[in-house]
Amino acid sequence: MGKRKSLSIWFFSFVLLFISACTSVDENAISTLEFKSLVEGDECIIVDVRTPDEFMDGHIIGAATIDLYSETFEHRFRFMDTALCMALYCASGKRSAQALHILETELGFTNLVHLKGGINSWEMEDYELVKN
Repeated sequence: MGKRKSLSIWFFSFVLLFISACTSVDENAISTLEFKSLVEGDECIIVDVRTPDEFMDGHIIGAATIDLYSETFEHRFRFMDTALCMALYCASGKRSAQALHILETELGFTNLVHLKGGINSWEMEDYELVKN
């Protein structure tokens, strides 16, 4: 094998390694179909981590509202069983991923998922929302 071809393979391998290291896979993000299954079942607590105003504009049936940005966010979970199944959602999936991270790392919760794409993806699938 020539020196140039060997160098090209090495460079290509390095680029692939770099790209894969920079790409994170959110293993706790679930599809709208999977989330809908949890909503319809009784095994998980559904938690909307958006603001109260966003919650009032429309939320998933049966969801509790605990604003990620409120001063009491972590405190609201302090005395809950950390093994409880909780399914979190927000508008796009970013805040729910952040909330999930806080609950796992700061409070030790072990059975958490969040809605990939948030309530926006829920609405795109024409799933029902409660409007107040």
